[in-house]
Amino acid sequence: MFAYILRAQGPPSDREAEFFRRFKETPGLLHAYDLQGEDNPNDRLAIAIWESRDAAERYLKSSPLRREVDQAVSGVTRTLYEVLDSK
Repeated sequence: MFAYILRAQGPPSDREAEFFRRFKETPGLLHAYDLQGEDNPNDRLAIAIWESRDAAERYLKSSPLRREVDQAVSGVTRTLYEVLDSK
């Protein structure tokens, strides 16, 4: 399994909720979590768990949705992780 964490700052929008709904349909995506800071609602994360690094890379390299998110949400960063263990 493979994971990445997307971080964004700023208030959530209806457009971003639509992005996340579409993202959950991505082939190879096992789990997706949309998180908002309890103390700071402008601190937001999305955690994506993929079946493989290849699946994540296919999305990151060729998905029109990824490009839409990058254009619409300022300051987006993604950090990639290998999943070493899980429950």
